[in-house]
Amino acid sequence: MDFFGKLGEAIVETGKDVSQKATDLTEITKLKMDIRSREDFVRKQFTEMGKQYYELHKEDAEPLFEEVGLITDALLKIEELRNEIAERKGKKLCPSCGAANDTDALYCNQCGAKCEAAATEEAFEAEDADLAEETEFSEVTEDVEFMAVSEDAETKEDLES
Repeated sequence: MDFFGKLGEAIVETGKDVSQKATDLTEITKLKMDIRSREDFVRKQFTEMGKQYYELHKEDAEPLFEEVGLITDALLKIEELRNEIAERKGKKLCPSCGAANDTDALYCNQCGAKCEAAATEEAFEAEDADLAEETEFSEVTEDVEFMAVSEDAETKEDLES
């Protein structure tokens, strides 16, 4: 019985050790998650500080960091690419929030801002196209009138001779 008693005590001790190790492992995991959470918070704060710095200094004649110019260039390229995607989808982007809207929308369906700038550009393009057609039509009309006058002149010359 002594053997089984010692075996039981050993099993109980081992169980306590395993239980303590599992508790320690759980606590360590919680601490590591807390560290990661705080590191993420710090990264986000650094990012926000960088954004604020950029917003304050993007208009400077000579920014303190070359990265300000690189960021500006990258943001412009991103905007161009987003506009190209919207065009391929038959949409236009809101100048205020960047949401995709129908090309004939006067107001953004997300933020309610006027999308008139894009609509105005389209109207100007349409007017330019109409003007170009009218110009072509008037040029053709003038050519026809000139040809008719020329033919009349030739006919008058023939009649006079």
